[in-house]
Amino acid sequence: MQDNLSLSTSGALRANDAAKFLGIAKSTFWRWVSLGKLPAGRRLSSRCTVWLKEDIERFLTTAGEA
Repeated sequence: MQDNLSLSTSGALRANDAAKFLGIAKSTFWRWVSLGKLPAGRRLSSRCTVWLKEDIERFLTTAGEA
């Protein structure tokens, strides 16, 4: 089975997929969001938050510069 996370250049990721994309645990992902290290997600409903892949990629490029 192919990993679709690396194939698309845009789109939205749920927390689990975003954590996998960053190579971190889901608990670390949520901790970084609560600390403001990662951008806040966009609420689609009371139980669904997504992050734009371009926001996550921007985080990776700016984190490398810091």
